[in-house]
Amino acid sequence: MERALNKQGLGASILRDGTFTTAATSKPKTTGASVKSTFYVAHICCASEIPAINQVVEPLSGVLAVSINVTSKMVYVTHDTTSIAASQICAVLNEQGFGAEVKSDGGENFIVNYPKPAITLSGICWFLSMLSLLGGQLDILKYVGLAAVAFGLPTISGKAFRTLSRWQFDTNCLMFLAAMGAVVLQEYTEAAAVVFLFAISEWLEVRATARARHALSAIVHLRPEKANLVHPQTRQLVVIPASAVPVGALVSVKTGDKIPCDGIVVEGTTTVDESSLTGEARPIRKGLHDVVSGGTVNSGMAQIMVRTTSTSENSAVSRLIRLVEEAQANRSDTEKLVDEFAKIYTPFVVLAAVLMCSVPWAFGQETGRTWTENGLILIVVACPCAMIISTPVSYVAGLAATAQNGILIKGGAHLEALSLVKHICFDKTGTLTNGEFALLSLEDFAKNMSRKEVFEHLALMEERASHPVAQAILTGARNEKVSIPKDTELERHTIIAGEGVLGIINGREVHVGNERMFGRIGLLKDVPETVRAKVESWKGLGGTIGYMSIEGEGIVCAYCAADGVRAESASVVSRLRKCGIEVTMLTGDNRDAALAVGAQVGLSEQEIQSKLLPEEKLAFVESLSSGRTGGSILSNPCGQRRLVMMCGDGVNDAPALAAADIGVAMGAGAALAMETADIALLDSNLEKLEYSIRMGQRVTRKIKENVAFSLTVKFVVLGFALAGLTHLWAAIASDVGAMILVTLNAMLLLPKRQ
Repeated sequence: MERALNKQGLGASILRDGTFTTAATSKPKTTGASVKSTFYVAHICCASEIPAINQVVEPLSGVLAVSINVTSKMVYVTHDTTSIAASQICAVLNEQGFGAEVKSDGGENFIVNYPKPAITLSGICWFLSMLSLLGGQLDILKYVGLAAVAFGLPTISGKAFRTLSRWQFDTNCLMFLAAMGAVVLQEYTEAAAVVFLFAISEWLEVRATARARHALSAIVHLRPEKANLVHPQTRQLVVIPASAVPVGALVSVKTGDKIPCDGIVVEGTTTVDESSLTGEARPIRKGLHDVVSGGTVNSGMAQIMVRTTSTSENSAVSRLIRLVEEAQANRSDTEKLVDEFAKIYTPFVVLAAVLMCSVPWAFGQETGRTWTENGLILIVVACPCAMIISTPVSYVAGLAATAQNGILIKGGAHLEALSLVKHICFDKTGTLTNGEFALLSLEDFAKNMSRKEVFEHLALMEERASHPVAQAILTGARNEKVSIPKDTELERHTIIAGEGVLGIINGREVHVGNERMFGRIGLLKDVPETVRAKVESWKGLGGTIGYMSIEGEGIVCAYCAADGVRAESASVVSRLRKCGIEVTMLTGDNRDAALAVGAQVGLSEQEIQSKLLPEEKLAFVESLSSGRTGGSILSNPCGQRRLVMMCGDGVNDAPALAAADIGVAMGAGAALAMETADIALLDSNLEKLEYSIRMGQRVTRKIKENVAFSLTVKFVVLGFALAGLTHLWAAIASDVGAMILVTLNAMLLLPKRQ
């Protein structure tokens, strides 16, 4: 299909066909499933093409959703493969003249290093025609301007006629009218300037944004290509595509190799470079039972064996790539506002230009000619490209910069919302603290059970729990050489949110949980006075306190698990305060434990909310949240809007994350919450949160600068045009120059090259 299209000169290429993967051994996806296919559309020059593409693609049978990234010229189409294939969508796009260039997945081969020969020749001819301005015998060189028009105009006219055939009007139409008007007036040098400068502008814009696209393509290149599969029968290594590795397979990862899929180390010890995924430059030591992520690199000196826990397509890195691509296509309210302004501004200026080119002829030929020249300048000024591109190019640069630092932000709307954050609610466990609990102490006081039996019951109850404290108890049991007897039966194991777990062991009801649970069931009074004194001392250390009761025995033990505060928590909280952001810590722990952690972080008693159930965390966040992130930053010049951010592990506090204006998942839950959270910090480092907020503020500042600059240039040229003090070539040069300058200004958001 691709070959047939290209024989017709349509230049079509399928970037990603949702129906099949590219691996030789891969199989088609399940028929009937909705899939997302990606297309590179060469003739997208600004947001004015978005309605046209939607008008062509959305009515197709089987198309479920369409999203478009103007800056990277990508179109993402979700469709039902039983109704329409990606090749058919590509054919429909090319029938409408949108065009495409060949690009491998994640590659950059569609970027040409030099302008097309016709554009180069147009530029040479324009330069020669400008010599006619010197007068004398060189005056004849003005006719060389016609050659410049002949070389450069076909590309513009082709796009213009295709747009007009859809009963639409875009920038190409404006430039075509301006060039032809100049030719009619025999201003051949001016016509050549319009044609060449506009034709070269698209190439200049592509080159100017190349760094942002390279940064994003570097993320795509994280996807592993091959894997060394250990054959389950012969134990020999077989090299296969990473996309063909099944769940539960055993793969060998040699020094310098990419880990093909998410998995668990089952043999060997090494260090893994996770910098490409999380931004963490320091290699991380990985050994037996440690989790590793696909796309990271074995940087150690030893080979490891990994048991895969996901396919390559469903690995954390693949989801990151997919979500970064989708984030670029998510349009914010600011982009829509700028586009709406352009829709009003452009027709208004074109109407004024038409009047200037027609009415003055009634007052004489000389007057008509003068005003027609000014009208042609107005047509050029009506081009909204610099203004429209000023916003999305800033988003692309900001998203690329954050993604390179292991921060996934779900689009421009959330990126600019970061600049409006005035209150952050932090979950305690795994956010302000490391989330790595250790069992500090366990006091058993059962009358009819040994310490070993108490530990066996406790370990059995916590084995199925997901809270970090449960893992600390299991580790403590292993340290005391306690194993769970095989003949022990656990039934009706139930997790009680905000309290603990409940179950039946060998016919007896067992409770394990915090003081809230045992206060509710009325058993706290059974704790001996000596143990009560120890519990109070544990609270002073900031430990998490828990108990276990067994039917017929009452409370049989009390334990304390502690979690250390992150090294950067206090400094990050301090810097956030200096930025005018309020901070609150939310926790289900008791008041004393919460105050102990708060003191280490630098929080006052009023900034700590303790003993909260999940629904109480939700209610607290809802009471602060504005309930919306919508609205353009351009309509909020004085910063009246105050947004609330919730930062947590994305697992136990998912409702609160969803209720906040901006939900940030970090720590162990970041990979799990990647699809649901607004922002995911793939590295458990609070400094990344501060970085993302500062990036949001920088992006907002760049957007305002770019919009203000592009509008100022437009109105200055407009004023000169109305006064008859400028030329057509100066108008087009100012338009192209403004577009390049706003693009380069946005590129300053990217990290400096090392």
